[in-house]
Amino acid sequence: MGGVKVKEETPDQLKLAKEPSLQSFSIVVAFMACGYGAAAYSEDSSLWMCVYVVSGFFVGLACIEDWEYCEFDKSTNELRQTRYTVYDKLLQLFTTKNDHIVVTSLSDIVDVVVEEQHVRYFGNTYQTVMVYDTGICIGVTESFVYGNKIEQEVIADKIKAFLSVERPGMADGDTSSSGEEDFEHVNPEDLKDDQERPL
Repeated sequence: MGGVKVKEETPDQLKLAKEPSLQSFSIVVAFMACGYGAAAYSEDSSLWMCVYVVSGFFVGLACIEDWEYCEFDKSTNELRQTRYTVYDKLLQLFTTKNDHIVVTSLSDIVDVVVEEQHVRYFGNTYQTVMVYDTGICIGVTESFVYGNKIEQEVIADKIKAFLSVERPGMADGDTSSSGEEDFEHVNPEDLKDDQERPL
């Protein structure tokens, strides 16, 4: 399964893309080969042989992964996410209409994290997720992807660096130690002397 790749990176724009992998296209060839094999060894008419091959082709197309694009644009303060299936790509040859765009505001993003999901018998999948100030989470990709978690963490860090997003609670400085400094340090020997002093 194809992972998320950086397509373009400038000071004002960051474009990420997840496109079908070579393995995804090889599935189409495999199904076409099955259809051709069924046609070659059958005793049906030529029409049915064509149906076998064409059916294998379309079944293979249905298995191709989607094209997913995620574009961060500081000049417009927008995040534009676009998703296409293979059939959408084919329709683009005849029309320029696009109903697959989701637009959100960059200023609403407060954190970027990597979520993990275990798939039984297949291992772990990962998804880079953007956390908004409203509490909703939107993934860079619509689905979890297989692969190395480090690859997803690299993408998450790149988005954080581009948006200058800090971890929650770190924007105003780390206060984990400031609270300890507010208490006056007391010497245990002084407490002992106070207890022994007569009233």
